[in-house]
Amino acid sequence: MKAIKSIAAAVALVSAGACLAALPAQTSASAGGPAAVSAAQLPASLGLVEYLALVRSLHPTLRAMPLRQRMEQADVQTAGTWANPSVHYGRKPEEKEWGVEQSLPIFGQIGMRTEAAKLAAATGEAERAAQVQEIMGQAAQRFAQLLLDQEKLAAKRQAMAQLEQAAKVVQGQIQLGGRSRYDGARVELQRAQMQVQLEQQEAQTLAARAALAELLAQPNWTPEAVGSLLPAKEAAQEPSFDAMWQQARERLAPLQAAHAKVVQAEQFTRQQAREALPTPTVGVTRVRGRQETYGYNQVGISIELPLFDRKQGTIERARLEHAQALLEEDAAQQQARQQLQQALRQRNLLRKSLTSFESRGLSQLAPLRQMAQDAYRLGQSSILEWLDAMDSVSSHQQEYLDLTLQVWQAEWQLDAARGRLPLAGGVVGSGCIGAACL
Repeated sequence: MKAIKSIAAAVALVSAGACLAALPAQTSASAGGPAAVSAAQLPASLGLVEYLALVRSLHPTLRAMPLRQRMEQADVQTAGTWANPSVHYGRKPEEKEWGVEQSLPIFGQIGMRTEAAKLAAATGEAERAAQVQEIMGQAAQRFAQLLLDQEKLAAKRQAMAQLEQAAKVVQGQIQLGGRSRYDGARVELQRAQMQVQLEQQEAQTLAARAALAELLAQPNWTPEAVGSLLPAKEAAQEPSFDAMWQQARERLAPLQAAHAKVVQAEQFTRQQAREALPTPTVGVTRVRGRQETYGYNQVGISIELPLFDRKQGTIERARLEHAQALLEEDAAQQQARQQLQQALRQRNLLRKSLTSFESRGLSQLAPLRQMAQDAYRLGQSSILEWLDAMDSVSSHQQEYLDLTLQVWQAEWQLDAARGRLPLAGGVVGSGCIGAACL
């Protein structure tokens, strides 16, 4: 149970990001209270760590989690409370009586109920930790998508500027009589197509910014992502798969939640067996005559006789739920191990592809663009060949940017499969993005 509580404590650290410290004091909302942060108070540009800190603080679902924790604490308090005594009063023609009755759970039912409520609260903490990781993963993916769209937009604008320069070269060739007006018309058509692509990319970038604002429930916020999708240099010696798996088993919130359910189901089985024991009720009654001529006290005890219902069905159901929880924990272990293995292979393959692209293809783009321009100026190629070369360079740049996103996503999936997710101090993982990296 200590491991389960440690997960919830670690997840809570996300809210301590530096971005929150920069916000005005009045913007800090109490747990479950209305958000007091406006779009004007949010930063215009920020890194991944700062954005995740904002998500942890302002996401509607995450802001409601402290209320759920307090509800579970209330359930623990309720489970440890004794039942109220009952008072009765009766009157007969010659006498009257009044008394009090109190049930006595003498077989430890109160302690069992309290422990079961505490384990249910621990399970809730683990499940919330897994939900936090899921939301944080979604936020990080949206942030990375915005970085990609911004890079693509910058590349499109650069391609448009190069096309503008090409148009000037073509017009100069036409005025000198070295080229026909066909070349000018072909360049203008290419410029129109490029303008459409540029506007489409601008719209896609705006949509990506809106996706970031959506998680904070701030529709008027249009942030700019700061960072890089390029991975950091590979570590000198990465842990083996078995070492990664041993660490992941202790860190992964879904596995902790599955184990917490097993412990809770086991405690619930013991509790139901204890609840099957009858609870006696002790009563004290005072009887007095109508004319106050006599009076006496009467003490009694009542207890249920478990002749027909001995809670067999309830106990059996609790045992089956415990068996089901064990199977679910085993399935979660196998799935987590498979995901880690797949994420490691995917990361290695994509990193290899990115390195190959950078060494063999990316370095040739600038020379190819310059050679195509020189060949056209010297009359060694046509306008179609020049435009085709520029299209090829632009397409390869877009492919490279898409590949960087795939590598970043693979790095993130590997970190998630290893249980190395972002904390307040930085992004824990082999990839580097946003304001900090390890």
